[in-house]
Amino acid sequence: MAFRNVGTPVWIAPNAVQSWWYGWGDDHGQEFASADMKTPGAEMVVVAESERKETSGAVTYLVTFKNNGPQWCYYNLQGGGAV
Repeated sequence: MAFRNVGTPVWIAPNAVQSWWYGWGDDHGQEFASADMKTPGAEMVVVAESERKETSGAVTYLVTFKNNGPQWCYYNLQGGGAV
């Protein structure tokens, strides 16, 4: 299942790193996320992705981004699972 424009958009400074947790309260299997950038000319990279299996059986996903600059970037999440 693909998703985009998830979460409240935030600003990130050039060369800064931010992490996001996301999930749906169950186990969606393999998921990937990237930055849904709102700022033209921005460049964001994923530096890490992981998941945590909760005691309830749900999976919480983590993605960490870095703003490669050269400017501030306003963004939230987009992504989906492997098919």
